[in-house]
Amino acid sequence: MFSMTNLGRAVLTAAFAALATAAAAQTVRVNYIPITDVTPVFVAIDKGYFAAEGLTIVPTPSTGGAAGVPGLMAGAFDVMYGNVVSTMLAQQQGFKLEVIAAGTKQFDNPANTNGLVARQGDPIKTGKDLEGKTVAVNTRNGIIWLFARAWITKTGGDASKVTFKEVPFPQMLDALRGKQIDAAFMVNPFFNAAVTDTGAFQFVAAPYREVQPDVEVGHYISTQDYFAKNKETMAKYVRAFRKGVQWYNANLRDPDLVRIISGFTKMQPELVAKLDLQRLPEVVNLGSVATTVKLMRDNGLLTGDIDLAAMTAPDALK
Repeated sequence: MFSMTNLGRAVLTAAFAALATAAAAQTVRVNYIPITDVTPVFVAIDKGYFAAEGLTIVPTPSTGGAAGVPGLMAGAFDVMYGNVVSTMLAQQQGFKLEVIAAGTKQFDNPANTNGLVARQGDPIKTGKDLEGKTVAVNTRNGIIWLFARAWITKTGGDASKVTFKEVPFPQMLDALRGKQIDAAFMVNPFFNAAVTDTGAFQFVAAPYREVQPDVEVGHYISTQDYFAKNKETMAKYVRAFRKGVQWYNANLRDPDLVRIISGFTKMQPELVAKLDLQRLPEVVNLGSVATTVKLMRDNGLLTGDIDLAAMTAPDALK
């Protein structure tokens, strides 16, 4: 039985331990796009995987990688989800970036989870049909923009005759309804919401799948400076995040996943439950990224070489 003295010591010891744990906790500020591709971040938060590594995650939304990179470089956040194209453009422009984890890959999934959408009844079937029209993309010079242009060219159109308008993903459907645009390249959860409303919208094409079937769409990055100074923290982040990916891939139809996705996308749970979800990658495929880099070069976005291996953390590849 404890004496008062021993009990007091035990209480103080526990209190100091709690303070030490709190002091040791590392905050990681993560910039994300509110689409299903980033779900593992929120799974890892919800399931306590980050907390188990001593990390506190502060998520902040943005419209896309092109918009997020300046904030990353300015130190507004530490890690961001971005598309491959925006990352490579930023690297070419002299920003020193580090790919720390895989994000999204176009797997051979029977159901489309992204694609071009138009109003029902509009005669849009090929890239040629989009000449003189306006297509919504989340950001210019991003991967959505690049693959929309590539698909237009591949299907007989002249991308220089198409107007690309920046519209955040959550606003694309309203822009289509209001005839502010003629088509939109959308991703889930917004893509599913569009193609299931067959009275109002029609599916036109899946540019990723038709241009580069195994495209590595997005990944998570930090600055090389932050990565070099916080290697232990980044190793913890990747371990916890990968557990989030694994749980997500194993629970694509779990009601708990519906709750998590609804929470950060602000989409109604009954709509989330109807989504076609594609599994997500655990590692980066540099071969796939190299193919996209070539496509960027062919379209005049890149003029020099990118050393993909040098800018990719070893933990992202294994």
